[in-house]
Amino acid sequence: MAATAVALAVLLALAAQAFGLPPFSTAAKTSPGSGGQAQLSGIAVGCHATFDRFVIGISSGNPGYDVRFVSRIVADPSGNPVSLQGSKKIKVVIRPARGHTAGGANLLPATLTPLCPNLRQVKRAGDFEGVVSFGLGLARKTGFRVFRLTGPTRIVVDVAH
Repeated sequence: MAATAVALAVLLALAAQAFGLPPFSTAAKTSPGSGGQAQLSGIAVGCHATFDRFVIGISSGNPGYDVRFVSRIVADPSGNPVSLQGSKKIKVVIRPARGHTAGGANLLPATLTPLCPNLRQVKRAGDFEGVVSFGLGLARKTGFRVFRLTGPTRIVVDVAH
């Protein structure tokens, strides 16, 4: 059974390389944006066989991102702590971006609780002055990867089990 698990892990790693996906690691991931403020259109989560996925939909623009492990998540702009299910936390910051319409209607849910094997909960931590942030609550610290998809435009955070 252990040999099967190792073979599956190797196969998945080779498949990720074939599709040009970045490797999993615990190091911070950042990428600059280009152009003006992006409009975020929604978020989604998915539980998969070897990783859990957090997706940020983007209806216009190309924002930058900063994704990293942190000891706690704080709400922007209040600075109040954000409680999350799970003992480990990843902070996702998207900029320049907004998750609301010009009229102030919110486009992003406050909380998603998928209870995946590792990704337990996602909470919006801020949408203020061109910065949108999220907290990801994890069951354990594992590697993660971040990449962009197009058609439609998305930023994807995969967290290994």
